[in-house]
Amino acid sequence: DIKRVVSYRHWCNKLWNAIKFAMMHLPEGFRPQQPEQLAQQMDSWPLAARWILSRLSDAVETVNKAMEAYDFSSATQRVYAWWQYELCDVFIELMKPVMARDEATDPDAAAAKDATRQALCVSLETGLRLLHPFMPFVTEDLWQRLPKTPKQASIPSIMIATYPIPVAGWAQPDLDRRYEEAQAVVSTIRKLRSDYGLTKQRSAVYIACSSSSLARTLKQLSADIACLGTCSEVVLLEGDAAAPAGCSVAIVNEAITLHMLLKGILDPALEAAKLDKKLQEVAGRAEGIRKKMTLPSYQEKTPQAIRDEDADKLAKAEAEMAAAKQHMEEMHKMMAEHY
Repeated sequence: DIKRVVSYRHWCNKLWNAIKFAMMHLPEGFRPQQPEQLAQQMDSWPLAARWILSRLSDAVETVNKAMEAYDFSSATQRVYAWWQYELCDVFIELMKPVMARDEATDPDAAAAKDATRQALCVSLETGLRLLHPFMPFVTEDLWQRLPKTPKQASIPSIMIATYPIPVAGWAQPDLDRRYEEAQAVVSTIRKLRSDYGLTKQRSAVYIACSSSSLARTLKQLSADIACLGTCSEVVLLEGDAAAPAGCSVAIVNEAITLHMLLKGILDPALEAAKLDKKLQEVAGRAEGIRKKMTLPSYQEKTPQAIRDEDADKLAKAEAEMAAAKQHMEEMHKMMAEHY
């Protein structure tokens, strides 16, 4: 498809902008450290800096396995996903508030900035080597512009640089999982903002979470969620605390419900209609699972693992239905108060 080729050509601009951004934030004389040295320092780094190296480690491992199996489609998809959806869409956005911190008033700012710069530089350098077989010319040009370690500086071309392999200590699966959970919340916030046509306005977001461990994760990453979701603040509701009146409601999953403050913007009738549509969709899904589970041959022929999976899906659907019904009642109450 020639249109896809053209879109990837335009995507080269994304690579250039990432390098341009890096050069703006890497001071003159900046010297990156060896990747192995970074692994020993990562425990004290900002979470986002640790996360991007963990995702880079995953990308390197996945691409190497795909290349060894001659699965070039999977290799290109993974390296593209890392650059586009993890480095550019997440990490570079999360860098911006870090680099804006005032070192004169924030005693931790200098260390956070240095760690973030190190993470950015090694991510770009390794990412370009990972991408080089698929986009040789632009990666060569951009790689030449980056600051190098003494070992890297002795290599005249990216063509003869060692292809990336996973670095011990970079992979942090638990941190990956926490950011995945946070990004599910960010996606829901962005959808709400799109639904209500919010562009520059920054609304406060209140999160109700029925899982204590998940609530701790979201609270820990609340600043990152606020940054990526363009929110004025993200507040975790504790216990039976209720969100303020005038909030839009969105269900992230069976454990997380979002309340976005839209006082003066919220249309309760529109919100009730959205929740009703959601309720019908989930109810249809639940009914389909129930019918499947009541078939005469289900208990006899369906493996236990599949039955357990279906039971889990049904429980989650029922939890979503209960939450949707509750929030529909809230919307109808708001409509009654409004009119």
